[in-house]
Amino acid sequence: MAMRVRWRAGVLACLMAGVLTVAAPSQAGVVSAGDRALVQEALDTMVAAGAPGVLARVDDADGHWIATSGVGDLRTGEAVPRHGRFRVASLTKSVIATIVLQLVEEGRLSLDRPVGAWLPGVVAGADRITVRQLLNHTSGLADYVAHPEFEDPMVYGGRTYRPEQLVGYAEELGPVSEPGRRFAYSNAGYIVLGLLVERVTGHPLATEVSRRVLRPAGMSHSYLPLTDPVIRGPHATGYHLPGGVDPAAPGALRPITELNPSFAWAAYGLVSDARDMNRFYQALFGGRLVGEESLRRMREGVGTPQAPVFPYYGLGLEAAGLTCGVMWGATGSVPGYQTLAFADGSGERRMTISMNVQRKDPAVAPLIFAAIDALNRYFCGTAYAVPAA
Repeated sequence: MAMRVRWRAGVLACLMAGVLTVAAPSQAGVVSAGDRALVQEALDTMVAAGAPGVLARVDDADGHWIATSGVGDLRTGEAVPRHGRFRVASLTKSVIATIVLQLVEEGRLSLDRPVGAWLPGVVAGADRITVRQLLNHTSGLADYVAHPEFEDPMVYGGRTYRPEQLVGYAEELGPVSEPGRRFAYSNAGYIVLGLLVERVTGHPLATEVSRRVLRPAGMSHSYLPLTDPVIRGPHATGYHLPGGVDPAAPGALRPITELNPSFAWAAYGLVSDARDMNRFYQALFGGRLVGEESLRRMREGVGTPQAPVFPYYGLGLEAAGLTCGVMWGATGSVPGYQTLAFADGSGERRMTISMNVQRKDPAVAPLIFAAIDALNRYFCGTAYAVPAA
């Protein structure tokens, strides 16, 4: 995963250079009201590890509950908004993949036909790269975010990009492998998928996102912006750590809440909140957005270098290897915010965690593992065993 906007590429790749082990699977436990302190403890650890603020929301058969830690703004000390919105980053891919699978069910797309059948010449090799390979990151396309153009979010976050430009930056980097050869995370693949949805439907992507996913799932706090830099509604201030800056230095984290999201679009541009993301995975896994066969395909994962923490990537879905088994959902990182959202197999138990910071330094590892620990404490009823090389 050669990309600068996601922590797993730099942080977990370093941690997982050796052979890793996790705790033996245990029976999944249900976190009762009296045990929520265990989840709160993990959120507090995230703040101690460098997140200004953290929000977690759980939805299940017993209702919902919200926990926060830290602050929503470092300058004012304002609390983390309990219903705050944020840029969900690559959780967007789950939404785009859902739309693509809907079009497959309608007979308007085929997973195993080359994307060039609908978008001839969109990328080099479009006659050999299939829709499925774009969805599960085996297309061989480079990740445009690795291009020098995207070195500084304070710069590229003030520019407007067309989707074709983003694909062009990936092409300048050249392919990372032959199509279908191996997993290599590529935001460019999802930009191509966004163009594909627009070509097949004849409508703007944001329109299809709203019509096909947001409204049916009851996600009334979510939207896909084009160039609007403002996050509508309540939200925490987002921060990022510039490259080369000591995270322990005073003022190291820089506010970056408002930015032009055109650099993210279909790959990681969605704005939402924890309630809505939990509603999405409930609707998806509950069969309200795609059929059973499509959902099975979405969970057919290819192996990733992040195993066993994130062992598989399916069609727009990631697997989290918790101590009680695999949960499906997604992770995301964008200047200002990092998010994890996962659900059990039926979608009845869901948890979304958002932190108002993006950090890419190796010292961020304890923060990430504390977030995984919070997931594990909810879904499995026990602390997560940090992999040891």
